[in-house]
Amino acid sequence: MIQTTETPETEIDIADVMSLLSDEYAAGILEALKESPSTAAELRERCEGSKVTIYRRLNSLEDAGLITSGVSVQADGNHCKVYYPVVDRVTITITNEGFDTKIDRR
Repeated sequence: MIQTTETPETEIDIADVMSLLSDEYAAGILEALKESPSTAAELRERCEGSKVTIYRRLNSLEDAGLITSGVSVQADGNHCKVYYPVVDRVTITITNEGFDTKIDRR
């Protein structure tokens, strides 16, 4: 069972998104989470990177509003943090006025 805390939709900063998507570790984590919600330990098995790298990217992705987390409570009482994406698609269009961003949320 995953317990989550509802948070208001985060304003997504285009510069943060572009920076994160250009980072191979962050992009790999997003791809893995698209397949299935995962704990940091599961992501370490599926993605390249040290424990510190995985946690840093998870924090950055969560701060940017691309992923969120909840607590998974096991039958034996143990619990762990599970991460999952909150955005299905980010579309960036270059316009005469700059960038136009469309965000498709889950």
